[in-house]
Amino acid sequence: RDYEIQRDRIELGRCIGEGQFGDVHQGVYNSPDKPSLSVAIKTCKNCTTDSVREKFLQEALTMRQFDHPHIVKLIGVITDNPVWIIMELCTLGELRSFLQVKKYSLDLATLILYAYQLSTALAYLESKRFVHRDIAARNVLVSSVDCVMLGDFGLSRYMEDSSYYKASKGKLPIKWMAPESINFRRFTSASDVWMFGVCMWEILMQGVKPFQGVKNNDVIGRIENGERLAMPAQCPPTLYSLMTKCWSYDPSKRPRFTELKTQLSTILEDEKVQQEERLRMEIRRQVTVSWDTGGSDEAPPKPSRPGYPSPRSSEDFFSSPQHNHVQRSAHGGTDSWNHLRTEHSALWSPNMEEGGCVGQALMEERLMKQQQQMEEDRRWLEQEESLMKAESRNSRGSVDREDGALQAPGGSQHIYQPVGKPEQVAPPKKPPRPGAPGHPGNLTTLCSVDSYNEG
Repeated sequence: RDYEIQRDRIELGRCIGEGQFGDVHQGVYNSPDKPSLSVAIKTCKNCTTDSVREKFLQEALTMRQFDHPHIVKLIGVITDNPVWIIMELCTLGELRSFLQVKKYSLDLATLILYAYQLSTALAYLESKRFVHRDIAARNVLVSSVDCVMLGDFGLSRYMEDSSYYKASKGKLPIKWMAPESINFRRFTSASDVWMFGVCMWEILMQGVKPFQGVKNNDVIGRIENGERLAMPAQCPPTLYSLMTKCWSYDPSKRPRFTELKTQLSTILEDEKVQQEERLRMEIRRQVTVSWDTGGSDEAPPKPSRPGYPSPRSSEDFFSSPQHNHVQRSAHGGTDSWNHLRTEHSALWSPNMEEGGCVGQALMEERLMKQQQQMEEDRRWLEQEESLMKAESRNSRGSVDREDGALQAPGGSQHIYQPVGKPEQVAPPKKPPRPGAPGHPGNLTTLCSVDSYNEG
């Protein structure tokens, strides 16, 4: 009577499932001294007789004795007709359906976690001398993505003084049952271990039923012939080895739930370590790919042209004379361009390998400057050419005295040149550019060498 609840405090909601005796509804329990609580309500369709009513309430009497984080809790009962059992609500429903829906989003560590949590609940039942008798994914409820709970204690029984429970005739889950349970209706903690092995197989198979396509009458024959469920695709060998131990034909050779709990904990930790290692390797791979591409989605640089040094070369960029486009001075062995190289931004240096983006940006900037200089040279040449043509047309009557010309009386002019020396017409000098070796601002850093533009 401690668990008796007044019916007017229960709000009956939609149907969310079907039990052995009737439908299961979602609802709300408005407690007099606690906040409203979402609950699951089991109803009984045919609880008109005392025998059916007693069988229905047997599950509640069993559940009230348990207090475990992975066992569904009993909230209360309504013993007046219609009889209701009010339990903790697991919002994500049955595990089998949940696995099928989330088939591609649950990792292996999570699946092993579910098996481990169930083993702790069953080890607790074993310590209480209870046998569940119906361990299957359909009877496991999902409270959250990382928490499952053992439910449906309709077939659970206390073993009292004997070490086994002999079931009466009725509908039983043959494909999950141990051979001694099928043959002799004998249920023990060892037969629960067999069923738990099948349940683990369901979890790793993500909701697939065991022995699909096999009739119930043929299951025992296959088991006695030594056939067992095959290893799931992503199942670790250590876990499958544990399953096969649960399926030992001799009940005494099956592990106890306390052993299963310990071994599953080890397997779970191993999988977590391997998962972290796989994650580190993936991050390392992505970083490597990022460095190889310069950390950007841009196309790789063009291959180097013949006659030009490769930017990936480990040698100094201007170490070879054929790569220098400046004539060496006759006054010394120092390359005027190389002499200035340390004072200006180079096209490439080994340090730029570490920052592909920076090196590429400098190269692009340098190429842009070269293009601008070429355009300036072109305009300058056109301008000088037009000036020279104009002077040749308009200045026929006079020449510079500095060039050795004399003006004759009467306006006529005679040009005298030294005998034996032909007239030399040199092209005009280009205007110096800032930063170039011939610029006045840089003369202090140069030896007495020919002009950058001469030669």
